[in-house]
Amino acid sequence: MKHLALVLVAVSFFSTAALGQFSSSSTPDKPKASATALPEAPAKVNHFDLSGSFAFSSANQVKSSSSLIGGAVALDLKLKPWFGGTVDGGYYGMSHGLVHPTMYTMLAGPAFFLNQDRYEVFVHALFGLAHTGNVSATPNLAYAYAIGGGMQYDLTKRIAIRASGDGIFSAFALDPNNLGYSQNMRVNPRATVGVAWHF
Repeated sequence: MKHLALVLVAVSFFSTAALGQFSSSSTPDKPKASATALPEAPAKVNHFDLSGSFAFSSANQVKSSSSLIGGAVALDLKLKPWFGGTVDGGYYGMSHGLVHPTMYTMLAGPAFFLNQDRYEVFVHALFGLAHTGNVSATPNLAYAYAIGGGMQYDLTKRIAIRASGDGIFSAFALDPNNLGYSQNMRVNPRATVGVAWHF
């Protein structure tokens, strides 16, 4: 009986081991992850924002004039979600002072963006030219730059409302009757409110 018990124990042990070996060998190996797997594609970025805005600006380069009302158009190019460039053009021609100057601006430069849900905040530094007309200012064309920023809120996937503010620095003559060239830098605060389209 003692030998029979030892035989039964041995048979049971070897049967269990063989069954385990069969189970492990019959299980297919899981495929290994490829070392050359391509990374996931980055999220798509809206590359362009085109905005049209109602604009208000002062006319500090011309005496006895009131603030100017007009319009501005801006195109934002987004190279990254946080960085890109802006081209901005404006015309301001409505006023009710003693004199009625007009002003054109054409500016471009780098811009930085911060996105959060439907909101986008941006800041920019733009450089270019400003032109004053309808008065005898000399020079009537001057180097100008603008420092400012703003915010826009997405109403839909393609349309947003936009507001911005800048200080436009330029070197027009202070006196419209001054025939000499003035290097005095003046600042024209500007505010815009409008609509932007995402492309």
